[in-house]
Formats: sequence, C-alpha cells, structure tokens
Amino acid sequence: MLKKTIASTAMAAVLLASVVLGSSVEAMDNEHTSGNTVIKNFPLSAVSSPSSPYLEEGNMMVPVREMAQSLGWDVSWDGNQQQVKLVKGNNVIRLTMNRTHGTIGDSEPFLLTTPVVLKNDISFAPLRVLTARMGAVTLWDSATSTASIAIPNDSQQNHLTFDFKKDNGGWQTGVADLPVTYQNEDYRINTKVDKVKLSDDTEVNGMLLSGMNRSDDLFMFMSKKLDSTAGVKPNTEYEVKLRFDMATNEAESSFGIGGGSASAVYVKAGVVGREPSVIKDNTIENTPYYRLNIDKGNQSTDGKEVALLGNIAKPDAEKSGFQLKSFEQTFQVKSNAAGEVYVIIGTDSGYEGLQTLYFTNIDVTLAPKI
Repeated sequence: MLKKTIASTAMAAVLLASVVLGSSVEAMDNEHTSGNTVIKNFPLSAVSSPSSPYLEEGNMMVPVREMAQSLGWDVSWDGNQQQVKLVKGNNVIRLTMNRTHGTIGDSEPFLLTTPVVLKNDISFAPLRVLTARMGAVTLWDSATSTASIAIPNDSQQNHLTFDFKKDNGGWQTGVADLPVTYQNEDYRINTKVDKVKLSDDTEVNGMLLSGMNRSDDLFMFMSKKLDSTAGVKPNTEYEVKLRFDMATNEAESSFGIGGGSASAVYVKAGVVGREPSVIKDNTIENTPYYRLNIDKGNQSTDGKEVALLGNIAKPDAEKSGFQLKSFEQTFQVKSNAAGEVYVIIGTDSGYEGLQTLYFTNIDVTLAPKI
C-alpha cells in the first residue's frame, strides 16, 4: 500500500508539472540543479498577493517585471500601447496586453501559450515560453509546488536562433515520397523564404514549404547543418533542444481526400549525425520514387531518427487566416567524425491536397553530454 501511495503521488506531481509548465518540463532533481544556477523561484501558494503567480488555462502566469529583471533584462512600460518592452544588450522583446503573440526585435512575432494580461496594475505572462525566449530554463520542484528559472552552468552550451529576416540562414529544403518523374505543375512544390500575414494582421518571416500531395504521401522538409561554427566537436554526444513556430491556415474541421487536411498532415523533426537527403527507390516496379535517406517513420508513426511532434491544425479553428503553432522536443545525438549534426523539420502528409506552411522562430540549444 505504501509503494502504491508513493507511486501515485509521484505521478500526480509529474502531471501537475506538465499542466503548470507545459510538456517540456525539467524536474528539479540533483541532475538538473547541478547543471543550472537557480535565479528566481515562483511558488504556487494558497495565500495570494497582487503579485502572486497563478494558473491560467494550465499555464503558470508570473509578473513580467520580476521575472525579466531577475535575468538582467531592463523593463519599461508604454501605457499608450499597453505594452511591456524588455531589453538586454541588442535583444528586444515586446509584450502587448491581451495578445497571444510577443514580438522579437521590431516586428518578428512569436507565440505565447496564454495572452499577457494586466492584473492589479502588474503585467503577467506565461512563465515557460517567455523564460525560453530569454535564454533560461524552467525547473519544477514537486515537493514545494515551485517553478524556478535557471541559467545553465555549462559554458559549452550553444544557443542558435533562426528568424529568416534576411535570408535562409543556411537551411536547405527538399521533398520525398513522390515519383522521380513528377511534374511540378502537378505537385506545385514551392520552398523559399517569404512573409506571411497572421490572423491578427502581424507579419512573420519564415521558410515556406508548400506542395500538392497527389499520391496520399508527401514529405516536405528543411534541414540545417551545425558544425564547428556552432561549437560542435567530432564524435561527441549532445543533448539538443529544438523549438520552433509554424504558421498554418489549416483548421481541424476541414476535410479532403484521405482525411482531414489538418489532422492528416504530421509535423516531424529530428537531429541526426548525417545529412538528410533524398535517394532514388526502385522498389515499385517501373515507378521509382524519391525517399528520404533517414528513418522518419510514415505519416502518424515515429521513425528511428525523426520524431512525430503533432499535426498542422491551427490553435483556433474559428479564426480565419494563418496562426502560429509551437513545437518543441529534446533529442540525443552523436556528431559525426567531421564534427557535424543536422537538424531536420518537416511535414509528412496523408492528405491529398495542397499544404502551405511557414516555419520560423527556430531555437536550437546544444549541450555536450557529460
């Protein structure tokens, strides 16, 4: 009975942590605290004050000024715009009240899990997503129901961001699971850096991946090589945290041949030690196909080298226009002998129709495993 009680309590703590902080939560155990310096604690308490953290739609909301200043960011308030401005060096983040997007720099939007709000003349924002944008991590102590923001101690950790404001940032694109003899007027493959207007009239730069699935299967992808310029060393094991936003106009309720256009197109990602590329597959007699050279699985299934993260359904099906949707995952990878790893992001389509998506705000954090 005691063992069962302990197990139930532990499971409840894990569930609470994932509700409060989101799916990518690190427990505050010896392993994680030894690799991080805790900067600020935010306990959930039954006794509240005007500046106390609270839960909103499963997200922990914390005072923006208190959190940002603890990480060394300057904070200012624009009453006319109802906007908080955070500045650290050349980095600028803007948060407008009651908006589900923050802004990086002058115009680049990023998705917030819950709108920023003004409560008791104090601005509150979702802890985990904003902490990640500030280059810190979020820890959870189930024993005290306390969330903490922390700075990794490992000086070898490297953080890379790609917002596609100027160019493709070295990202390459490709398509697979279509005939070698395909005609582009039929498949309408289009990949380039472009702008897209979101449903709230803001614009975001991103990598456009667009194509018509005519064979009940189409894989569109983008990949980026990380090498010594990103701090990658040969034959070294890394933990890689990947986060990105996708602009999508596909609603969960829309349908087409093969199923729903949103629920039947799957978002996948991985970090591998060899370059993702397409190869010719002659398995089907008289009809050679282009296939990916790494194991991505098929549609709704994971591959050995690429993970299934979700689908392309936009967060609010009732709103027209493109919306940002966030994805994140942590991967383990060993660099190759040349000191290279490759990040791959793509969509695996089981819907026979046109998909047009934009990928942006890609954050990659690499840390060598000790």
